[in-house]
Amino acid sequence: MSESLENPSSQNKENHHNIEYVGTTGELMPIVLMNLLLTIITLGIYRFWAKTNIRKYLWDKTRFDGEPFEYTGTGGELFMGALTVAVVLIPALFGLGFLINAYKEAEIYIIIALYVFLIFLMGVAIYRAQVYRMSRTNWRRIRGTQLPKSAAYGWLTLKYAVLQMITLGLILPYTMCRQWNFLMNNKRFGSGVMSCDVKSKPLFKVWIVSLLAGFAVFGGILYVLFNAFTTQNIGMMLLSYLLIFIASTVIFAWFQAATLSQFFGGIKFQDMAFNIHIKPIEYLKFSVVNMLILIFTLGLG
Repeated sequence: MSESLENPSSQNKENHHNIEYVGTTGELMPIVLMNLLLTIITLGIYRFWAKTNIRKYLWDKTRFDGEPFEYTGTGGELFMGALTVAVVLIPALFGLGFLINAYKEAEIYIIIALYVFLIFLMGVAIYRAQVYRMSRTNWRRIRGTQLPKSAAYGWLTLKYAVLQMITLGLILPYTMCRQWNFLMNNKRFGSGVMSCDVKSKPLFKVWIVSLLAGFAVFGGILYVLFNAFTTQNIGMMLLSYLLIFIASTVIFAWFQAATLSQFFGGIKFQDMAFNIHIKPIEYLKFSVVNMLILIFTLGLG
């Protein structure tokens, strides 16, 4: 897997820029363990500061032409953001419960409206997270920016969710590419403009093949799982769940590798283009190793 930024108008080596990650497990693990301990002691409240600690490390260990990025966000900001969301959502949920009890005949319409609102809100939340992270990302004291278009992204998320439901997921590559382009085209770094025009056509073949393979494999596993439930075979149940986890990792590795290559290969920053090539077999090995680490360390790895 190779990663670089290059000037499309020239192939000279001096026009190539390198992005690299120099972090190590040995450095990151103590941070993770301390975060876990403090999160348990504070009954989960410390997780906002834990997330910030991880971001500060990852940003610092990611280098562009040898210069590290800097994350300036704080745990207090994340905590206040979550608190604000809770203050808005909790009364809204109570109000929804009141409406359902008061208008039983309209219950189904209220629930549908709730799902529509939640999908829209999810899109807004995803985009707002990008706005926050970009505003807290610096490189050589140059700050990143995500243009304030969270409502537009919320409507986009809602529209594509409906399209995916109508097409039973077949249109997924198209919706993913459109949403990715929207996110990237609204990023700035200093006065520099990012742009992206990823096409979904190269991903459709990979997606259809992966989807068909998934239906075939998961259908067989679910049949075994159903029999295990019927006979109360606990061992077979656990094995079925494990097989689903492994099968999803293996089957969709090709699609994920193609998606990453397509997504990042379509990004441009000013006159520079991002070049990345991920071989499916490399990504498969990477995914399987990570999966085994997660299983044998109970998620800690």
